[in-house]
Amino acid sequence: MVSAEVVKIIGRTGIYGEVIQVMCKIMDGPAAGRVIRRNVRTPVREGDILSLAEAEREAKPLR
Repeated sequence: MVSAEVVKIIGRTGIYGEVIQVMCKIMDGPAAGRVIRRNVRTPVREGDILSLAEAEREAKPLR
């Protein structure tokens, strides 16, 4: 498990807008300091800490 801090909320996606796309900064592990884009299904705000299963995969940008 890798922890990451939500830096910016990009927007909502999914058929019903139930998924939030965020930019998050990896806090530990080999990718520490890297900022990646992820899709999150839970309500989040900037500054929240996420627990990611892995930090290699990145979400596609919203159109």
